[in-house]
This record gives sequence, C-alpha cells and structure tokens, in this order.
Amino acid sequence: MQRKTEDQSAGENPYDDISLDALGVHQFFGEVDEDKSKEACEFILKSNILSKNISPLTLVLNTVGGECAEGFAVIDMMEASRIPIATVGIGNIMSMGVLLLSAGAKGHRSITKNTEIMAHQFAGHIYGKHHELLATQASYKMLEEKFIRHFLRHSKMTEKQIRDVLFSPSDRYLTPAEVKKFGLVDTVVDHAPVKASVRRKPL
Repeated sequence: MQRKTEDQSAGENPYDDISLDALGVHQFFGEVDEDKSKEACEFILKSNILSKNISPLTLVLNTVGGECAEGFAVIDMMEASRIPIATVGIGNIMSMGVLLLSAGAKGHRSITKNTEIMAHQFAGHIYGKHHELLATQASYKMLEEKFIRHFLRHSKMTEKQIRDVLFSPSDRYLTPAEVKKFGLVDTVVDHAPVKASVRRKPL
C-alpha cells in the first residue's frame, strides 16, 4: 500500500469524513421527489432510533417544490418525530417547500434574509374518462383541504389569507419579513442557526 506524501495529506479536507446527518443536520436541496423524501424520512427515523439526544434536528431547505405526496410524507415524519425538527430556509423556498419550512417545530423555524420565497396554487393534470375526471376532481378537493389544514396549523393566517396569499392565481413572491409576519417562520436570520445534535457514534 503506497504511503501518502505530505503534499497529498496537506490537500485533504478533514471535514470530508464527517457526515452532516450524523451531526443532526440534513440538507434538503432540489426538487421534492421520491428520492429526496426518502432521504429526509430516513434521516429522521435513524436519528430517532439511534440518538438519545433530544436537541432539535435541523432540516436545511433549499427547494423549488415538487410532488405533494412526497412532501407530506416528510411532514408526517417530522410531526411523528420524538425529536423536534428545526427548519432553516435558504436559497429558494417555493411551492411545497413553503409547507416543509412551516412544518418545523414552533420556535425553531428560521429563514435567511436573502431567501426567495414563492407560493402558488398546486398544479395537476386531469385526463381520462368521465368517471375518472370526477374522481380526480374529488381528490384535488381533498388535497386543497389538506393544504388549508396545514397552514391553519402552522401559521397565523386565516383561511381567507391562505387562499388570497398562498393560493393566488399567479405565483406570489413573499419577503422573509412577510413570511415571518404570517407566522410561517419564527425568525429571519443573518446566518443559518445550525447546531450539532446527534453524536457521531451513537451510544
């Protein structure tokens, strides 16, 4: 086995071997899809099983949104976690990302001052026979009610505000200050408030 030279050793990053997930921090970047949902749920499940620590886990979000079902799978896992889940919004928080951000533990939801936030009506495609169209229409109505219940629980907004602001006909861009005013987050920060909460080698 060839020994590493001093130059090779000097070029290595000592942080490369450290897993953020093992430190209680998970980065949810990109679209909300099956793979991202699975990774986030796995992070929460493993942390609950392996860690005796009850300090909040941190979910760092930077997403333009995606699949509703996959997003709600993560939200359900967050709410079922015995360990509180802190959420931090950076970069882009859009569409389903707004629901994920707001689902964090109360008092532990933050967003950075330069984050771009956008909410809009959920989208879908209806096709098929008449009875299939009616069934799809009914499912969309149920999904709309699920969105309303979520925001009523995780914000200070009334149902009218939710429909007017978050379900507006066109994309609605919000400032971090507006998101805080509506109770979708608790703080607007200059830096991401991330703390390690899980031991690297669980006891």
